[in-house]
Amino acid sequence: AARAEAEASLAVPVTSVDYGTIGMSIPGDGIARMRIELLRFPNVTIAMLAQLAPELDAIDPTILAELVEDAHYAPYIARQDAELRSLAANEAISLDPALDYATIGGLSREMVERLAKARPETLGQAARIDGVTPAALTAIMVHSRRLAA
Repeated sequence: AARAEAEASLAVPVTSVDYGTIGMSIPGDGIARMRIELLRFPNVTIAMLAQLAPELDAIDPTILAELVEDAHYAPYIARQDAELRSLAANEAISLDPALDYATIGGLSREMVERLAKARPETLGQAARIDGVTPAALTAIMVHSRRLAA
């Protein structure tokens, strides 16, 4: 409950007056931000944000430290989630059982042999073949899409 209360206090939009209150110059990028997002800026602390949200002083410092850490890593986690969604979407791409891997540029002879022997049905199966690199998977995906178009 305390974490939810702190998250609610930090989810309030920041105004130009708020920036001045905590002694921070207004970023020139024009992006609207929530209080918690300000924690990603250098030298912005939870104590500074407590000036905008005095109710944060009553929250357990351990919970606030977690929120500061979460705020710092949020962009990285969001990017990783997007990459995982993309990977999952690409995992299901079907491969032609008669695909001639030797015609795909960028694949080593060894990789062509492994793929020809395994005959993966999807890009996900090809990814799990020992020695198949991400670059090879990209080449296979591009080649498969080109053939499908």
